[in-house]
Amino acid sequence: MTLSKQKLMKHLSLLGLAFIVVLGFQAYQSYQNRGELITRQIEVPDNFARQFNRVIKKNRAEILPLTPFMTPTGDKLDWSDLAGQYTLVNFWATWCPPCVIELPSLDKLQKRYEGKGLEVIAISLDTMQGHDQIQKFLKNRNIGDFAAYFDVDRIIQKEIYMRGLPTTYLLDNKGQLIYVFEGDADWVSPGAIQFFDDLLESSPSS
Repeated sequence: MTLSKQKLMKHLSLLGLAFIVVLGFQAYQSYQNRGELITRQIEVPDNFARQFNRVIKKNRAEILPLTPFMTPTGDKLDWSDLAGQYTLVNFWATWCPPCVIELPSLDKLQKRYEGKGLEVIAISLDTMQGHDQIQKFLKNRNIGDFAAYFDVDRIIQKEIYMRGLPTTYLLDNKGQLIYVFEGDADWVSPGAIQFFDDLLESSPSS
């Protein structure tokens, strides 16, 4: 009887070990599928990073889920349509004061790097405002159409987790997520300009 218990314990131990190995393999595969290893990592200058609540630098580029959104002209885009250059994607809402405060500096950033390998867009996650109301809101504040993108089908806020607004994503020239910036900032501060200049200079396509 004692021998049977020992054999049973041995079998259970082997099964447990096999289970752990399988889980580890699945986790490794999942990690591998997250995207390519990012070999060219530009550090965010301290005087820029300190403006945010948190900055997340991805070790592997991540592909965002399928979440189409509306352009200022009413067309539909998805993240794959942004490939070909770096894209800074700001998520904001009219009811979020820090979001509105930082929009003018994002507008300046867009104009500074237009045609130089970096596009800046801001997507409204408003649920109580329509696209026309968003555009009127921006026009009254002399903010450009770069911020008139809109989560018209409420898909982004369902499929992409964010701890709060504003949150800003930086996508590489393959449309993959490489940085997350949580909180507001002055996007044309010296530290910000240094970061984006270094980023574009390091790009293989630059």
